[in-house]
Amino acid sequence: MTSSSSAIPVPAAPPPGPVEAQLFHGGLSRTEWTFRGRRSRIFVIQSGGGFLKFGERQVELAGPALVWTPAGEKGAIIFDAGVEGGALAVPDVVLGSAMPAGAVFSQVREAIARPIFGTRLSVPDARRLLSMISSIGQELRTDLPGAQEAVRHHLALLLLALWRLSEPVAEQAQPSPRMIVRGFVHLVELHAREHWTIPRYAAALGITADRLNTAVRRSTGRTPMELIHGRLVVEAGMLLDKSTMQITEIAAALGFRDPAYFSRFFKRTTGRSPKSYREDTALRRASRDTSYAAWP
Repeated sequence: MTSSSSAIPVPAAPPPGPVEAQLFHGGLSRTEWTFRGRRSRIFVIQSGGGFLKFGERQVELAGPALVWTPAGEKGAIIFDAGVEGGALAVPDVVLGSAMPAGAVFSQVREAIARPIFGTRLSVPDARRLLSMISSIGQELRTDLPGAQEAVRHHLALLLLALWRLSEPVAEQAQPSPRMIVRGFVHLVELHAREHWTIPRYAAALGITADRLNTAVRRSTGRTPMELIHGRLVVEAGMLLDKSTMQITEIAAALGFRDPAYFSRFFKRTTGRSPKSYREDTALRRASRDTSYAAWP
């Protein structure tokens, strides 16, 4: 990476909201759910019906049926009186941490990237999905030790079920370079602090390390390791700039066992030591604040 004296930009993002899970049983009147923002949503209709409004599209619904809306999509689902089923809303960061690894990673990710408009379910499939939603809701309500791990476990099973319901082909073609890079960047966001090796990332994507290296180089002009280091530097810059943590604490938070090695890594990739970076950032902030205070 090239060195730079400017602060590393860290764009702010609104909080995505918590995981929500609930079952609904035979309401006395029509109900409407709107969805937008950074949470993916699943609606399982066991009995009854309604309709889905998705942009200019309107889809009639009749249970047993499944609706899946990826994060970022906007619309509404209207249930008739008496409908029974369940609903689940999941932020991207939680959904990402529950993604199954291995050869199916790219296939599952591709399957859940597309909305599902009221796909018909068998009665056993509907019951199985509702059982998973119920289990997630129970874990969230009781909040016992290990609850978040249990939620991720049930979400992983739910994602696999969604993928299977999308009727995957038994012998899938190899993922495209674009899908490889998207999956790799997603995994880096989740595991950069754990210092995964390139072979481990490749295994999670179901490809060889050579194929991962080739796809990333052709798409970005950088090596996989350079992208990993770049992500760590962004997080380090954010902690140095926005927190009061000691440099040794930042090193530990980013998965570096040796603070001296972290300092060498940061200086090698940015051209400045963590201490110098923090001091320069503080000076720029003080200068900016002083200039503002001097305004009439």
